[in-house]
Amino acid sequence: MTRTSIAAFLPFLALLLIPGATLAQETPPAANPPGQPPVMFGGVEPLMSKQKDVYDLLLAKKWKQARELAGQQLYILAPYVEKYPGLPATALALEALADAGLGNEGMAACRWQAAQSLDPKLAGADLSAFGEAGALLKKHPFQAPSAPSPETHRLTPQGQEKGEEVQRPQLIAHGRPFYTEAARRAGTRGAVVVEAIIEKDGSVSNPNVLQHQPMGLDVSALDAACSWRFKPATLKGEPVKVYYVLTLNFQLQPGAPPGISQP
Repeated sequence: MTRTSIAAFLPFLALLLIPGATLAQETPPAANPPGQPPVMFGGVEPLMSKQKDVYDLLLAKKWKQARELAGQQLYILAPYVEKYPGLPATALALEALADAGLGNEGMAACRWQAAQSLDPKLAGADLSAFGEAGALLKKHPFQAPSAPSPETHRLTPQGQEKGEEVQRPQLIAHGRPFYTEAARRAGTRGAVVVEAIIEKDGSVSNPNVLQHQPMGLDVSALDAACSWRFKPATLKGEPVKVYYVLTLNFQLQPGAPPGISQP
């Protein structure tokens, strides 16, 4: 691939990806000139070395290696979300591409949607360089809370809707959220509340933070929620999509599990 073609897909990054690194630039560069084709993650340069490593692994379809490295970078970038949301959003998007390449469609879609919730500009990203993995993500745009899905049920406290009983989803597997070093050093603790859709297959989609925690814990909660799996909600014995509220608790005691709140 030529230098010019690579430049057409440069991710939104401005951080040297090493623990304790400082921001390489205080003000992100301007968006692409009018009339230019859409570029991946806003096309902001320069492409930092570790991020380019993930990019090259994805292009080479080395999905497992790309997924591992993207996850490491998300851990480093998460605390910058308040000032530079595009940084962790990009890391989530690269995780999503790797998940898609590995065949994990539910997690890929969820992380791609979570990335868009942090940085809406990602909705216009050109993912065509990544083939089927990019095409899969494009099938799953983020559904903003302000535009609810008519086919998704919203549970009442009694689990009733329109006189018909909707059986609640049941958690069957969950991934642990990571504790960012910044939050750990500051002694930050508390709950991140995430509203999401539990799909008919029990996967999580369209996660959106309702109750925040600082220093990257929001990003950690979104990332972890995408790995949760449920026995789906049912109506008259058939699986249905429902809005559901997930609560992920961050405590400094080791081994504290995440919890779920009832909507």
